[in-house]
Amino acid sequence: MIIQSQPAIRPFAPIRPQPAFVAEASPAEHPADTAQISRDPGPINWKAAPLAGAQTRLANKAAGQSAPLFGVGGLIFPDSTGKIKEMALQLGNVEFKKPLPEETHNGLLGVWNQLFTHMPETHFTVVCADQRGIDDVNKLVRDSGTDPARVSVVPAQAEQMSIWIRDSMLPVRAEDGHTKLLIQDRTYWPGAGDNTIAPTLAQVHGEDEHNPITSQQHPALRIDGGNILSNSKQIIVGSDSIRHTRARLQELYQDPAKAKEIEEFYSRASGQSPEDKDQMWEQLPSLVFQSEFGKPVLVIARDHDQPAFHIDMTCTPIGDKKFLVGDPSLAIKALKALSPEEREATNKAMAANAGITSGEDLVGKLIAAENTAENQANYDAVAAELKDAGYEIERMPALMGLRTTWSVPYLTYNNCIMERYPGSDGQEVKKVYLPQYGCEVLDKMAENIYQGNGYEVIPLQMGSISKLEGAIRCSSYAIEREF
Repeated sequence: MIIQSQPAIRPFAPIRPQPAFVAEASPAEHPADTAQISRDPGPINWKAAPLAGAQTRLANKAAGQSAPLFGVGGLIFPDSTGKIKEMALQLGNVEFKKPLPEETHNGLLGVWNQLFTHMPETHFTVVCADQRGIDDVNKLVRDSGTDPARVSVVPAQAEQMSIWIRDSMLPVRAEDGHTKLLIQDRTYWPGAGDNTIAPTLAQVHGEDEHNPITSQQHPALRIDGGNILSNSKQIIVGSDSIRHTRARLQELYQDPAKAKEIEEFYSRASGQSPEDKDQMWEQLPSLVFQSEFGKPVLVIARDHDQPAFHIDMTCTPIGDKKFLVGDPSLAIKALKALSPEEREATNKAMAANAGITSGEDLVGKLIAAENTAENQANYDAVAAELKDAGYEIERMPALMGLRTTWSVPYLTYNNCIMERYPGSDGQEVKKVYLPQYGCEVLDKMAENIYQGNGYEVIPLQMGSISKLEGAIRCSSYAIEREF
């Protein structure tokens, strides 16, 4: 079915401050900072120093028991468990003011065909940027034999938007048991209408008798949805977002009344005095995340660069005890072992999958982009941090490609979506919707790793999407999940 458009939401502002949906924010409320319009949030000077040992446990307990600072959060959805009941997608038409490539548009439709087929009990809401998108999604529904009642096609409330729905919201389970879409402060805006997606979804589903979905702007969190992961026990946040959120909290701290609230919250949550300002600012962002989302927080990439702009490109929680962590050396070793004939065939297959016609050596470009000691060390450090936190670690091939060029696919097998739930026969269902890129040697290696962890693999051909620096987790969102 098609749900008619609602009244327009306030137009997009291209960089922070994030657009408000009710009233304009004054410059004093949201001072500008140095964020770049890029899928890379850019360097920030603060380090995200972790709490240590017993201090961490004490702070976790205190934060969990204390009143939250803002109180608009909820229990964040886990990536690694539960059945997806409602999936939100967006069919955009731009990427940083450039028209969305035709092959990317068509590639998304092919991926969604697989999702419609392999998620037969899931309802999909697809927000479309233009009439062409509406027509193409409705045609896909007809041609695939999908029950039209399972797909709501929604006109966007803006003329231009990207395909990256993940970064515009943070779905949580609110106190009433229903979904709330938190609208946080993004670090980049690839589409002018991306800020309208969460309110649009809330308007579409607001009267749903089963799960009336709401949206609410969060005043403090400065994070992209791709830089936070969750299992049923813990939240994992990339250090870039800790630093960005610290900067936002420091902006709020300029208001004396808010400063008093922040200091009082810090004292309750940490059990320590706010007089040591360096210590307070080091610890405060993690405590805020924890109090808003109802789970302990683990910050990764604490003392080094993140391996990628978002941690979901390089890390995957497998249940509550294990992580798959990207490893460029695995990928590079496998690619270097290809014979000349195999390398030529791989180049052709990857180019066809991604819609790349340059005729270049894509294998060589990918190896050159990632084959540095510093880059490998960033991946290895994340694996070590997760291992130190008690997780079993298995490494996954990964090659991130070349930034802002659209010239090679990003070979990420961590950027996936998963379901894990009891089946009707009493057996556990474990599915992973896994990106593949026409790189047979790595595609197969990743598939075997997930199968070795008990997952049924549903392959999604994503080269034409990933050359824009994201994959299936970036371009989809479970906004209702049983867990």
